[in-house]
Amino acid sequence: MQFGLVVCAVLTPLVPLIVWAVEGILVLAFVTAAVVAVPLCFHARPTWFGRAAGTVAALLVPWAFIGAMAGMFLFFPSALQLLLAAGADPRRRPTAAKVMAGVGLLLSVPVVRQALRS
Repeated sequence: MQFGLVVCAVLTPLVPLIVWAVEGILVLAFVTAAVVAVPLCFHARPTWFGRAAGTVAALLVPWAFIGAMAGMFLFFPSALQLLLAAGADPRRRPTAAKVMAGVGLLLSVPVVRQALRS
């Protein structure tokens, strides 16, 4: 569930940015997505995974606001998904992890849906 939430956090903002295909923004978006994917490197270590997800989320929130003019505001849901991933450990709290995974998935729906409409 944690792994899936981080993958969702990486892919959600890329869909609209690729659909809109603004060349200068794509490089910035892929670099940002690479940073968002950092917690995936720590998936085998739950403590480090949570720390990495929380740290990247904390850095991503100001970046989403600073880069808003370049479309980086689309990474704001990713920050929330990373925070959910940090707490969605199915070994500790299986029910809470399922709820967090569902909420994380729901955060992706409006962003992707809006991109596919335009």
